[in-house]
Amino acid sequence: MRKVIAFLIAVVLVFPLILAAQLLGSVNSFVLDRNFYISALDNDQVYDSLLSDDSIRGILGDNLPLPADTDFSQVEVVLKSVITREFLKDQIAVIVNGFFDYMQGKTESFAPVIDLKPIKAMLAEEKLDEMLKAIAVIMPVCEPDQVPGIDFKEQKACKPAGLSDEVLSQDYLKPIFPFILGMVPNEIPVGEKWDEIRVTRNWGPFASGMALPASLMLISVFLAFVAASSWYITALVADETWRLRLLWLGWMLIIPSALIFILGLAVLADIPNYWINLGIERASMNGIPFGNGLRESLSAVINGSLSRVANSFMMMGGISSAIGLGFIFWGLATPKK
Repeated sequence: MRKVIAFLIAVVLVFPLILAAQLLGSVNSFVLDRNFYISALDNDQVYDSLLSDDSIRGILGDNLPLPADTDFSQVEVVLKSVITREFLKDQIAVIVNGFFDYMQGKTESFAPVIDLKPIKAMLAEEKLDEMLKAIAVIMPVCEPDQVPGIDFKEQKACKPAGLSDEVLSQDYLKPIFPFILGMVPNEIPVGEKWDEIRVTRNWGPFASGMALPASLMLISVFLAFVAASSWYITALVADETWRLRLLWLGWMLIIPSALIFILGLAVLADIPNYWINLGIERASMNGIPFGNGLRESLSAVINGSLSRVANSFMMMGGISSAIGLGFIFWGLATPKK
């Protein structure tokens, strides 16, 4: 009768609690690690998306008074020589660290932006001549009834016919280039809707006055304590001898641990890829800078992170299974009474 009661308790209570504790522990190992996100975003496809012709063309088209069909290829070459992978990696690290500082309660607000001031400073100094020549090349020739110059109010610009690009860039564009550069924003907001998302989805701490990461750790510790207590008490209920109690402890730990390990293998086998890609394709990218261009990058980032996720599950399942196996061997080595 004791074994039946213990079996019911194990199935209804112990297995789910141990499984939940192991899942939460595995997830916390990477979800709360800021370096996990920085490494995941340090991806060639992310940089290619941020530096794609469409992305740069969209920024230039929105801020420079040139026709919509302007060929920005000359300017794109100069910009790509300035916006390096190291610069983007630093920007990503700043955004991720800012987010974690906010979630840990170190800062009161989170406003992710891409800082363009270093880029603008380099364009105003080292790359000034290259940039001026590129702008001179892409400027259209004035129509017969059009006044040469740059009109930011009317969003029109043209150069007089017969004027060389070299003279235009040095004698006309160079004096007004600081003003042109001033039309480009110093920062590009990355998460303008962050506050709205945080409020509407009720993101906040589990316990009053406690940051979210600490709340998750508190939940993990509490769940692990409850799972361990029920696991041990169930073994005591199962039998009077320590030999069988140790066997119960081992099997009750091995079964959920094996499931966690199998889950890690499933993630490592790219089984979730189909559902991840389907979700990304159906997700709305409205209001997100580089929105639609980030779909492939986002897919690459998530798929590239699956190995770390799988390793966390497999490590948790493997270590727990080894402990459970140790209890079983201990029980088998214990003499019968």
